Amino acid sequence: MGDTHRSAGFFVAGESGASHGVFFREELADLGIDARRRRKLLRDGELTTPRKDWYATPVHDAKVAAAVRAGGVLACVSALQRYGFWVPPGYSDEHVRSGRWADRASCTAYSPIRAGRTAVDSIIVALECAARCMAAEDWIAVCDSVQQGLGVSADRIRAEMGRLPACAEALLDKTDHRSQSGTESIARVRLRALHFKVVVQPQITEVARADLRIGRLIIECDGAQFHTDKTNYQNDRLRDRKSTIGNWLTFRLTYDDVLFGWDGVVEDIRAITRPGRHRGRASGMTTAP
Repeated sequence: MGDTHRSAGFFVAGESGASHGVFFREELADLGIDARRRRKLLRDGELTTPRKDWYATPVHDAKVAAAVRAGGVLACVSALQRYGFWVPPGYSDEHVRSGRWADRASCTAYSPIRAGRTAVDSIIVALECAARCMAAEDWIAVCDSVQQGLGVSADRIRAEMGRLPACAEALLDKTDHRSQSGTESIARVRLRALHFKVVVQPQITEVARADLRIGRLIIECDGAQFHTDKTNYQNDRLRDRKSTIGNWLTFRLTYDDVLFGWDGVVEDIRAITRPGRHRGRASGMTTAP
């Protein structure tokens, strides 16, 4: 059955073989390499063939070639990681979307999608497959990363996908293009599931925003690569000082806090919110949910 995704462009088109060195026969033809030229390149060792009708250059991505060799294409979580989107830990296995005769289990989408003709699935196909492979909060965070990285909306993602079940539609409704990091996304989803009223990217000073806010409690979520940029580090410290002057309370959470120490984080947040310490009005604050 044909590919259900209609639009052209990077969002729905698979990654070019020029990036990873693995080409389908038709991709080589588009580059002007016909059957005669392919045979010569194979004889000269300039091409190898991981699978019938697929070709790899001497310098190629081993994971992409392995997915093709296994009977499919790099897909789902693995494709999203290759595109550079944030993916939480716990998804180390390579994800492959395979044809009928593959030698391994295949990732599948909700809608019918034709067999891959590029060695890495498109972002939209990868997202749809990941909706079946990932935990709900993790998939929401990845969708946030895609929206932030590409400047697209949840409605655009929904329009490009095939027919999604109600459960996946409900998850899309929980995404937020304003999220600046995966840890921020996970924290937001978890806090709202606990019925906290969370404000995303609130304005704290005239020139600075925070990640999340509950009343006057500011929650900053640092990513795994935090502190690598000296300018950002300095700006964060300046914002912390200004927020203290403005009578805000600040929790700064690390990557490990959010992903591996969440129970302790919730306990500490509740220690602030139970006695209502977060409900006082901070300087410049217009609402205090």
